[in-house]
Amino acid sequence: MNKRSSISGQLAVVTGAASGIGEAVVNRFADEGARIVLLDKDKEKGAAFAQNLSSRGIDVKFYECNVTQEESVNVTFDSILKNLGSAQILINCAGGFFENPSFENVEESHWEEVLELNLKSVYLCSRKVVPSMKKSKYGRIVNVSSQTAREGLVETSLPYGAAKAGVLGFTRRLASELAPDGITVNAVAPGVVLSPRVAELHKERLPRLLSEIPMNRAGGAEEIADGIWYLSTPGASYITGVTLDINGGRYMT
Repeated sequence: MNKRSSISGQLAVVTGAASGIGEAVVNRFADEGARIVLLDKDKEKGAAFAQNLSSRGIDVKFYECNVTQEESVNVTFDSILKNLGSAQILINCAGGFFENPSFENVEESHWEEVLELNLKSVYLCSRKVVPSMKKSKYGRIVNVSSQTAREGLVETSLPYGAAKAGVLGFTRRLASELAPDGITVNAVAPGVVLSPRVAELHKERLPRLLSEIPMNRAGGAEEIADGIWYLSTPGASYITGVTLDINGGRYMT
């Protein structure tokens, strides 16, 4: 394999790793020979996924972690750094929303919950890996945002859209700060990715959503993972602070 595209042997930490895009990223990285740390708050699902990978000879560890809570993140990353060494790659996949109230009906508790899951988690996890990346003068951080951060999609939760837009601002600012240290920070903004939850949430509007995509289909989690993989490679060394839109042509800059 070309060294510019190889992440073989590198330690990659993936949040929200037990399902969706996170799961697809883990599988992609496993195919590339990376050492992988899975973080997820779903202990049963995360442990089962890690066991399945391990049975295939993949170098993988699972940590139950609530990435919205500072104490949980600190304990988890301290253990990772102590037992496994410095991480070369961090993929912030944890996120999502589960209801879409109108603006007048967004309770403060809901607003805080969604921003914590989608934005605060990115800050907390990134903060823990940066010091060791600085020491080695190398690192790749990729944050998962959303197409809703690029345009005002009415099908998407308002606090979710605000949080994912915040991820893009955080990405650019951190990229600028860490560029002299050989650490790149980028984001991906997926369009419609058809998980069972998304299909159920948008079942009445799905035909119209798909008709607005030039490719006339939803994306697959594996296609998002491919973009994340590239931004995580040594070959992406001169790319930082960018957002890679992966949406079948629905949004173009």
